[in-house]
Amino acid sequence: MMDTHPPIRILHWGMTYGLGGLETFLMNVYRHIDRSQVQFDFLQDHNEPKLAFEDEITELGGNVYRVMYSQRESLFKAHTCIPQFLNEHEHEFAGIHVNANFPYAFPLRYARKAGISMRIIHSHNCIPDSYWKNDNTIRKIMRDMTIQSAKRDIATLPTQYFACSSLAARYMFPPKQPYTLVRNGIDTNRFQFNEETRARLRKQLNIASSTTVIGFCGTLREQKNPLFLLDVFAAYHVINPDSMLLIVGDGELRSSVKQHASELHIGDSVTITGMRKDTADLYQAMDAFVLPSLFEGLGIVYIEAQCAGLPTLASSHVVPEEISVTDRLHFIGLEESAQEWAATLSTAIQSAKSSSISRATYATQVRSAGYDMEDVALMLQDYYLEHSQS
Repeated sequence: MMDTHPPIRILHWGMTYGLGGLETFLMNVYRHIDRSQVQFDFLQDHNEPKLAFEDEITELGGNVYRVMYSQRESLFKAHTCIPQFLNEHEHEFAGIHVNANFPYAFPLRYARKAGISMRIIHSHNCIPDSYWKNDNTIRKIMRDMTIQSAKRDIATLPTQYFACSSLAARYMFPPKQPYTLVRNGIDTNRFQFNEETRARLRKQLNIASSTTVIGFCGTLREQKNPLFLLDVFAAYHVINPDSMLLIVGDGELRSSVKQHASELHIGDSVTITGMRKDTADLYQAMDAFVLPSLFEGLGIVYIEAQCAGLPTLASSHVVPEEISVTDRLHFIGLEESAQEWAATLSTAIQSAKSSSISRATYATQVRSAGYDMEDVALMLQDYYLEHSQS
């Protein structure tokens, strides 16, 4: 006899209209989970623009609820919108999963009051104190007050703690708090190197077969350090003039990036694609990947790049060591000069070119390290189902 029980529903907070690592991760889970057993819904701000994946969410059976108000907009609505929403959807959600890039657990206050027994806080980031060093005194005081309030919530409200790395856990959770490591899985089959895809994308982008393509995928904001990336590429371009920088992404620093590229006289060798949903194909066109982030909770793009067999440069100490799942990953300190980064990049590229190991084999190494999304989705699915009954 067929099981006619409807799927349990998990209400997620943390999705935005952008196309970043967190959004990519949530959608990868949603695509691979057995939606006959577990369904996702998404809790958003009342005025949130259309989500990057909203049409797909609807097609997969999920709902997007635009409910939340900030305290700056309305103190009253900020504290009543979620209780009212949960009252209207009483007994509908088996759990609430808060995906946070910064200390935040506000929705869990009202989830507990509503009797929702599975309340998950999931740390996706690790922001060092140095990132805020230029804040004025008033902003510093306000931020500290907000973080302290959030950390009190985090210490008392969740029933489960998830993190994408040990750095992310230490950043957001109380000391010695037990947590479950949830790897930022990817569809390794999609990112596995494919020579035909490489040829097709290079033709589309009008890239000569001899040109070395240095790649970057991410939002153009301060955290991703795109201006230093340009310094690194400018130094590498001196070593190898037949090279270009392919920037896949968009963001608030786009105009600054274009201006800095012009100042460095490399504008003709830099392409900014904007936000793309075919990043798996674009990795195939690249010859190396560089992301000199100021901080990362994990950095899913580092895993994607290694899966595509790319020599990959990452910032040491501020990017978790968990991203090193193949010998193609190279750490280098942000205190090093752009010239030193470029020299490391050149050596990594030459080493990869002289290697007898095919780029396509690196997908197997990424799978073996536990970063295949099918495995991650199954783990989360089992977790949701088990704890919805506890």
